[in-house]
Amino acid sequence: MLHEERVTYETLKLWALESYYDGCRDLAAMKGWPHEQILAYVSHTFEDGFERPVEDLMWRVILLVLSGGWHPDWEVSARQVITEQLAKHGLRALLLEVPEDEAELFQRDLQILKLI
Repeated sequence: MLHEERVTYETLKLWALESYYDGCRDLAAMKGWPHEQILAYVSHTFEDGFERPVEDLMWRVILLVLSGGWHPDWEVSARQVITEQLAKHGLRALLLEVPEDEAELFQRDLQILKLI
């Protein structure tokens, strides 16, 4: 059963940045973890995923942005998963219940990342 409210793109970005910040502060700065491990930490924070396919897609795009292009192997894998999700569900169908301004922002990110 789905929770009533969908998690917004802005909320997902906030959660990711909070986790990223904590990881950089506690693990990179204090323990010497490399960036790729910090990304894994952020991803692991929400390892159970999200209930809705659109939330999961948005989360994966956010992680791709946070990867900064610094990890080519990771980026290829992330792009493949995102592309597969888009093909499986269709972007239009995924964004049906997303408010127009939020959908436009998300699509702009997809365009910048050359995912659409």
